[in-house]
Amino acid sequence: MGLDILAVGAHPDDVEIAIGGTLIKMVAMGHSVKICDLTDGEPTPLGDRDTRFKEASASASVIGVERITLDMPNRYLEDTPESRRMLALVIRELQPALLLAPYPGGEHPDHITASSIADGARFYAKLTKSDMHGEPWPGDPWWTPRIFYYLGLGACEHYVRPSFIVDISQQYAEKMKALACYKTQKAVVERLSQSSAHYGPVIQARHAEAFFSRTPVTVSDLFDLC
Repeated sequence: MGLDILAVGAHPDDVEIAIGGTLIKMVAMGHSVKICDLTDGEPTPLGDRDTRFKEASASASVIGVERITLDMPNRYLEDTPESRRMLALVIRELQPALLLAPYPGGEHPDHITASSIADGARFYAKLTKSDMHGEPWPGDPWWTPRIFYYLGLGACEHYVRPSFIVDISQQYAEKMKALACYKTQKAVVERLSQSSAHYGPVIQARHAEAFFSRTPVTVSDLFDLC
């Protein structure tokens, strides 16, 4: 059996800021979840590599997940064949049923690029003859059936109509506990984490997290939408 959910972020704290409550909710429901950060988030004004790793690990422990950190360059993230390959190998190893990635917009170019890398890696992971000479990569080919894009990492995303919204009112306190682990990123975390208060009232809830899908979302029970 493969992984249920792989959540991809450009930097440590991206996933927790945007969808930490949803992941806490999914873990509580028994789903297997992992986070994959494309970069270590350094350099930053108040951080360093070791500190950021410790913060990210502590945050993942609060959520109840493991995390993987890839060696892509923060602030210089590029959607290249090698970047796609690095994430594709993770996808092939974990075989997730669902991929979560940043919405392809917002203020930060790394978030936009991370979304593009996730799209490319999802496609690359299914290929059999994968390198330039037609040789296979490690692991079995894998096609992740669905990918959803999370909102909440940029102000302009508030103008995007979500495909669905998850009520995290009961998970909000635990989400903030996870975000509190990022002491070196406190100002950024506090500013961006307000997105859950924006989306909550849209569904008559205190706090919520929003997702976008390029394809129609399938349901088996109409009351799943209520």
